[in-house]
Amino acid sequence: MTDKILWNYLEELPEQEAAWREWQHSLAGWHRFNTFYTHYLRVEGRRVKLLNCTELCEHDCPRRIIEDSPSSITAVCPLEDADPIQLKFRDILVYSLRRETLHKALCVALQIKDSADRRTEHVHIWHLGDYSGTEVYITYRTAILADTISSIYLLHQKPFILMVPTMKNITSEIQQFMAKNNSILFSMESELSLQPDGSFKPVRSIAECINQYNHPGQQRFQSKILPIEAYKFLVYNEK
Repeated sequence: MTDKILWNYLEELPEQEAAWREWQHSLAGWHRFNTFYTHYLRVEGRRVKLLNCTELCEHDCPRRIIEDSPSSITAVCPLEDADPIQLKFRDILVYSLRRETLHKALCVALQIKDSADRRTEHVHIWHLGDYSGTEVYITYRTAILADTISSIYLLHQKPFILMVPTMKNITSEIQQFMAKNNSILFSMESELSLQPDGSFKPVRSIAECINQYNHPGQQRFQSKILPIEAYKFLVYNEK
């Protein structure tokens, strides 16, 4: 099983945190799971009260956690349509992504000049640093990518690189805006693989991804950057 399962799952988690049992279930069968959690997950000391149900059921409601003792924990169906599941204490502990550690590893792998003032630029956007003078950002919430790109654009109004888990939520409008502003989307699902030592190996460098848009015969937009108002109108009114 490839690393694609990881990036798709991180994209689905609003805050990149979940109960240990849900991490295990969602990434089951992935050959790098042990490497991933060792390097990039941390326990938060919090416990969940609900767990996503894995039963094939028309209701799809979460299971309630009943803790009689640390050694007697059960996940029960609120509709009593499925048998209770016995859990271990670790199953209900919240584990979150060690973003700072992951982001540093990505910078090393892609030769991004690590930002000394790495910060959250906007909700769900992190500034990683720069690559040959171009600012590099990362987001995991591609379901709201239009707002994310708008926020980045408003910061500097110049080309940028945005790293995203997958391209599944990338619309033609978003692609058009990025192309017209000489910016690129870097898909971690397509371009990175996790190694046994916890480092990442790029399939292509950022330079190669940039060159993809600059090969002979490929039209590039060198005119004035598209106004963000026009872009937002395009995204929200042509659906």
